[in-house]
Amino acid sequence: MLHLKSSRLRILFPLLTVLWFAFILARSLKSGVQSHSESSLVHSFLQGLVPGITMHFVRKFAHFLEYFLLGGLLLTDDRLYGRRNFVWPALLGLLAACTDELVQRFVPQRSGEILDVLLDFSGVLTGCWTALGLWTLLEKRKGRKERNRRG
Repeated sequence: MLHLKSSRLRILFPLLTVLWFAFILARSLKSGVQSHSESSLVHSFLQGLVPGITMHFVRKFAHFLEYFLLGGLLLTDDRLYGRRNFVWPALLGLLAACTDELVQRFVPQRSGEILDVLLDFSGVLTGCWTALGLWTLLEKRKGRKERNRRG
């Protein structure tokens, strides 16, 4: 089994984090028309599963989900390097959200919204808390296995 702090994971997870943020920025660089068109496809699909779901909800939930994953990746990166910090991953996520919304201000038919920064940041915080919970469970499980081997 691969050790959680192996050098491969220390390279893989930060790379995934950078690629995920690049994906977020690439979506932000799409014009308002392109973005709305993509959201319409997702909205149509989801309406088949959840009748009555609104386009507004789909778009806002996409913001939250993108940043939820980013928050989880940022906290995991921090943990893989042996740090036990919540503040730096959260602040990096906030910086990413601000950057994303700033970029959108320069894209045709898009706007950067402070409420979207808050929504994105709530996704980051929720992702960080979720990842922290998973790390805590893994550490407790590892501790139990070590005690069982000794005992």
